[in-house]
Amino acid sequence: MHMYESERFLALLPSQPMAGGDVIFVLQGDGICRAAHAVNLYKLGRAPVVAIVGSADDRLYGSFPSELVRNEMLRLGLPAEAVYFEKTAANTRAEAERAMRLAKERGWQRIVIVTSPHHQYRAFLTFLKAMRDAGLNLALVNAPADLSWTEENPWGRRADLLNQEFDRITNYQAKGDVASYNDGTEYLIRK
Repeated sequence: MHMYESERFLALLPSQPMAGGDVIFVLQGDGICRAAHAVNLYKLGRAPVVAIVGSADDRLYGSFPSELVRNEMLRLGLPAEAVYFEKTAANTRAEAERAMRLAKERGWQRIVIVTSPHHQYRAFLTFLKAMRDAGLNLALVNAPADLSWTEENPWGRRADLLNQEFDRITNYQAKGDVASYNDGTEYLIRK
């Protein structure tokens, strides 16, 4: 049986071992659901700083203002001095590009990417493409929040949103904003 490159990537990414990094990078979206996972990773010592840079505000799409995510992380016990916060990136690609500029400025070599389970594939491929476009060779660590696939949210159930994510990967690959499945697979195997 022949396995498509996308299937190899989809199988490999979630099985990547959880490793620490220089920063826990929380992507905007899925309400404030990712905040608790980021705080937990911080408390486990996975990285000394948590960054959030999203600027989108479209609650029907699940993009709550970043300050709400930051405030939830602070409420859950993240020290204020451990937060890097700005509102400069309107989408996943812009967040990844900003992460790369910050990595250059701050010397980050390992970025722990926190997103939702349905978004992890596109987010990882976007970060990989942005990293290569920036001429960097970093360790990207996939760390999706453990969230229900079937929970009803105003923006949809994560299980239902998964197909939209694969469509977006295809569209954004055509635009040159997202790495190929083959590139993702090779990166994960080489790491």
